[in-house]
Amino acid sequence: MPLRRVKATNAHLRLLAQLMQAEARGEGRRGQELVGSVLINRVVADCKPDFHNLRTIPQAIYGKFGPSRSPFEPVQNGEIYKMRPTSQDLRRARELANGRIDSLTRRSLWFYNPSPGRAYRAPCTGQMPRAPKTQYQFSFKNHCFYTGTPGYCPEFL
Repeated sequence: MPLRRVKATNAHLRLLAQLMQAEARGEGRRGQELVGSVLINRVVADCKPDFHNLRTIPQAIYGKFGPSRSPFEPVQNGEIYKMRPTSQDLRRARELANGRIDSLTRRSLWFYNPSPGRAYRAPCTGQMPRAPKTQYQFSFKNHCFYTGTPGYCPEFL
């Protein structure tokens, strides 16, 4: 499978690293990379209607309607802006943008934490809430990961 590369400025990579930290806090390096991989997949996928015309990391993070309507809770509540990525965090973000995606997330386009703020994760559901074209793929620590249902975005697979 060819590498899925995304053009990114240093500012874009910093934003990606901040999202990875804020979204997967406490899940270690691998949890952060899995979350970052999903974001990169959204830029690459170009699936209608969910990810059509997303061409940059900021567009994938902020969505089509800006920070107030971002699909990511850390953007909505401002936690993303408190994160201070290290040089290692920025290197991981750069590697993801250059196509080094974890094999588990090669097809993942969604993730969510069913139990935010809790010490445990509620069971993952077969379909992500409010996302009818999804099917459960795997879980890692606090997050459940999902791919599209058969026929959703075949060009991405």
